[in-house]
Amino acid sequence: MMAGYWLALPSFLCLLVTPREGSSISRPPFRAKTKWRLHRARLRHYLSIPQVPGLRSRQSVACQLTADAGSVRKLVHSLEGRVDTNIQHVNLPFQEAEVERLEAESSIKTFWDEPEKAQAVMTKLNRHKASLQIARNWQVLLEDAKTALEICEDDPESLELLQESQENLWILEKELNAFELQVLLTGPHDSKGALLTLISGAGGTEAQDWAQMLQRMYLRFAEGRGYKVSTVEEMPGEEAGIKSATLKVEGEFAYGYLKGEKGTHRLVRLSPFNAQNKRQTSFAKVEIMPILEEQELSDIDIPDSDLEVTTMRSGGAGGQNVNKVETGVRMRHIPTGISVRCTQERTQLQNKRIALEMIKAKLIVVQEEQRAKELEEIKGDLIEAAWGTQVRNYVFQPYKLVKDTRTGHETSRAQDVLDGDLMDFVESYLRHNIPNPADAPA
Repeated sequence: MMAGYWLALPSFLCLLVTPREGSSISRPPFRAKTKWRLHRARLRHYLSIPQVPGLRSRQSVACQLTADAGSVRKLVHSLEGRVDTNIQHVNLPFQEAEVERLEAESSIKTFWDEPEKAQAVMTKLNRHKASLQIARNWQVLLEDAKTALEICEDDPESLELLQESQENLWILEKELNAFELQVLLTGPHDSKGALLTLISGAGGTEAQDWAQMLQRMYLRFAEGRGYKVSTVEEMPGEEAGIKSATLKVEGEFAYGYLKGEKGTHRLVRLSPFNAQNKRQTSFAKVEIMPILEEQELSDIDIPDSDLEVTTMRSGGAGGQNVNKVETGVRMRHIPTGISVRCTQERTQLQNKRIALEMIKAKLIVVQEEQRAKELEEIKGDLIEAAWGTQVRNYVFQPYKLVKDTRTGHETSRAQDVLDGDLMDFVESYLRHNIPNPADAPA
């Protein structure tokens, strides 16, 4: 009898702190809710009332299941149309036909007799296969989410399955966002790698340090996207930073994502190189060019009389060969004033070949930008005018703000931008430069 009494006592005491509906005892006002819940928790603790799962816990699971099912249903509805639209952009019949054609070509016995040509074919084949795989994965994720919604209607214990489907739909949404941004990269060289050149501008040591900060920013951005980055040349500053540097960024659509970085980048901050810690403004120039294939570069013929070549010692690590022999090459295209510098390789001949390829790539980019039909139509003064183009401001004093002067996009997370978080600026530039159909010639 005593056992029954003690078992009944906790339930009786709970009634004291949990008034029934319609009773004269009203719940405490909003501000007293916290104290009320604390009082109930203490009472349960002192009486050692176990929190056994019961009807209330099952109701909580049912409510959570309903809430998750509603959010998953909305997400499926919003993504279904986007998946259909993007699959049309992928063009599955064309991708399947290209895979079949390239696989047949690669199965020929003499396919690897020309390694460079064979490698280009295999690269295209892998690209088409990846496009097919991505599109089919979108369909699978969407169908799995629909199936999970059907199951949860019959099985109220399928909360885990529904949560997994919701996470997969979030992944699908990110993939669709990335693909829709990639669709904007329709330029002839957007899918290629990029050569990024940094040159310190006005500001002395402060500008050289700023150029090195930009170098670090682009390294972080490229590494975050899984690109392979190597240094073609680098000229250190006298006290700190760099006077110039060229980075080779290898990866799909590297040039398309980075082409909007071309121009002058301006920094405003309290200078660490100023004894009075004054606010200073520094400039650095960024140049971008695509990494073109030899076949594309062979179409351009530059007479030797139009090139001015000087040699220098490369310096840095590499032994006596680079420190005592003039292996570094500086090449200048006289008609346009375009110049490049290469110290990447250990021999002068290899550096000269790379420098010539860089000159040709720059001329192709400028030719397309100015819509010139012949290389002779490219004027050096137009290229020099790009130096004064201020594309982005990085302000750290008296406030923090990074703003793109072309698109108007801005953020107060200045340090995150310098840590490589550039995708918002990349996306705003690409969307800003979408061609307007009304401007197209009739």
